[in-house]
Amino acid sequence: MNTSKLEELFLKLDEAIMVLQKELDVSYIEALAETIQNLAYEGKTQQMDGLPSDETVERLNRIYRKLTIEQEPREVIHKLLQLTYIKAIREDKIQVNHQITPDTIASLLAYFIGAIKSDTNYPVHIHDLTVGTANLLTVVMDFLEKKGLDVTAEAVDNDDLLISLAANGAHLQKWGEAIQFTHSDSLQELLIKPADIAVADLPVGYYPLDDRAKKFETSFEEGHSFAHYLLIEQHLKYLKEAGWGFFIVPKDLFESDEQGLLLKWLKGTGYLQGMLHLPESLFQSDKMQKSILMIQKSGNGAKQAEKVLLGTIPDLKNARSMKEFLEDFNNWSEKM
Repeated sequence: MNTSKLEELFLKLDEAIMVLQKELDVSYIEALAETIQNLAYEGKTQQMDGLPSDETVERLNRIYRKLTIEQEPREVIHKLLQLTYIKAIREDKIQVNHQITPDTIASLLAYFIGAIKSDTNYPVHIHDLTVGTANLLTVVMDFLEKKGLDVTAEAVDNDDLLISLAANGAHLQKWGEAIQFTHSDSLQELLIKPADIAVADLPVGYYPLDDRAKKFETSFEEGHSFAHYLLIEQHLKYLKEAGWGFFIVPKDLFESDEQGLLLKWLKGTGYLQGMLHLPESLFQSDKMQKSILMIQKSGNGAKQAEKVLLGTIPDLKNARSMKEFLEDFNNWSEKM
């Protein structure tokens, strides 16, 4: 990919976002969402109640014409959108649960899924019930598609701004009808097809609706329940028998489960097949460290792995250690 070309595109897109931000007096991410929507559909500025002004509409449309996004390959558009998301995080000081999954982590997760789902004779349907901007989901889908798999997905998020960014961003990346987006509380009953694979970078914290939480086995008897526990349970509910869930979770996921709710629920539902801690170098502090949790739903011949995959992924810059680690992972996945 031509770095100077990407930089040129980013400067133009950033200019358009800032023009709209100033005109509408909104946050950078709101202006970003509006801009991506304009680009995704006809590449023209939408005007409502006289805003933005006719003069600004003309200015924005001139910038849009110079962007030529429709001519760029998916990889370039993906990187371009990622740069704008990163700027939005910095400009608007966006909370951790709304930040994008970095490509380094998404690519690792994609590799693990590709090793488990290596048979190109069967289509793969994925769901992500906390899709955010869809960075994780689209990295996984792109990886699997390049391996020759026929991939579709359904994506859900309760944040209207993030689901707008996700849907319009996916449209710009030419995913077409391959991904269906739904704006909804992911812990409600959902009208989605059973999936072969679940992926999610789980938001961490408490779920405020206690009555709804009570319908889940992983809910607490008193007080608010952990949203990330409930979401793991919900993802598995919508998986096919023997389907796999790959979740980015806090490193201390099980240590914080003082009542043993997760493991108790899992015994009747599926198998903990692996938990791999991500390299410490990817995180600014110990508290922020994450792991990749791998769960397989029971049924259809699924069984507990002879060896549950536990450990820490080596530093990604250590090529030799990473090569050995991936060889070990491939050997393990072949037995599944």
